[in-house]
Amino acid sequence: MADKYDAYKDGDPYGSFNFHVKIDGADDALAARFSEVSGLKGDVEVFEIKEGGLNDRTRTFPGRVTWGPVTLKRGIDADKTFYDWWRAIVENKSSAGDRRKKVTIQLLDEDFSTKQTWVLANAWPKSWESASLNSGGSDLAFETVVLSHDGIEESKS
Repeated sequence: MADKYDAYKDGDPYGSFNFHVKIDGADDALAARFSEVSGLKGDVEVFEIKEGGLNDRTRTFPGRVTWGPVTLKRGIDADKTFYDWWRAIVENKSSAGDRRKKVTIQLLDEDFSTKQTWVLANAWPKSWESASLNSGGSDLAFETVVLSHDGIEESKS
């Protein structure tokens, strides 16, 4: 009898809900406590050249790459890793090597095997936001950190 997941294993896309985020120097337990990652993005600037005598079109060439900020969101608990990292930037208390960290984001399959990895080079928190509080609500408290970085490397397993 065929396994109901055979079609999935043969090439269907992976779900976006099963992932880990690892921050160099942070407790490994923090890796599993993220609820959202967004902003894995790079853009190439376009240069347009208008050549003399070529009046029916312009030529375009790739320019500089800009990397979008990556947003990480997680439930608030006793761990202060994000806030402490952000405060180190704000107060300029640590060396440059301690402020910039490698951040690894792993997309996992249904067996929790890594299928795709994104590594943010020299990431640092450019903003931190705590939860909105509402005495009439029942939502969980989440904190958000936005990371600036020097680029993304992607690999597939």
